[in-house]
Amino acid sequence: MSEHRVLYLMRHASADSWGILGDKNRPLTPAGREEATFIGGQLADSGIQYVVVSAAARTRQTVANLGLGVDVESTDRLYGAGSSTILHIVHELDPALTCVLVVGHSPSIPTLVHQLVSEDSDREALDLVSTHFPAATCCRFDFEGPWAGLETARLTRTIRTKLPQKP
Repeated sequence: MSEHRVLYLMRHASADSWGILGDKNRPLTPAGREEATFIGGQLADSGIQYVVVSAAARTRQTVANLGLGVDVESTDRLYGAGSSTILHIVHELDPALTCVLVVGHSPSIPTLVHQLVSEDSDREALDLVSTHFPAATCCRFDFEGPWAGLETARLTRTIRTKLPQKP
């Protein structure tokens, strides 16, 4: 019997402009911290066991503000990664894990979301990201089988702080 798995893919919350710190060191804005806290509240009972996050300051700060209280792996592999690299990282996840969050950047997170969407995905969840994927958007995918076999999955929920939320 294959095991049910849940993958959350999230774009980091709103960050400051480049300035003198450079892209990798950009911190979250005060609004970004609020966005991440809101998303964290939405994920509080999600069952997330592990988080993989880009090594960029804004992604790590997003995860810190989510307040999930689980193990976090920060990796340079996600910073500047394309969607295929992110999927490869997911394929390498510990088989004992059943619910994981990956926090990264645009355009790779939105691209991977659209690549993974299966025909039986929730239309409302898909509509929320079909034309716009703002900062602090988080998508939930459900699928059966090992992480290494993930190619498509059912998008079951989209959580976002910008533009109207659908109940």
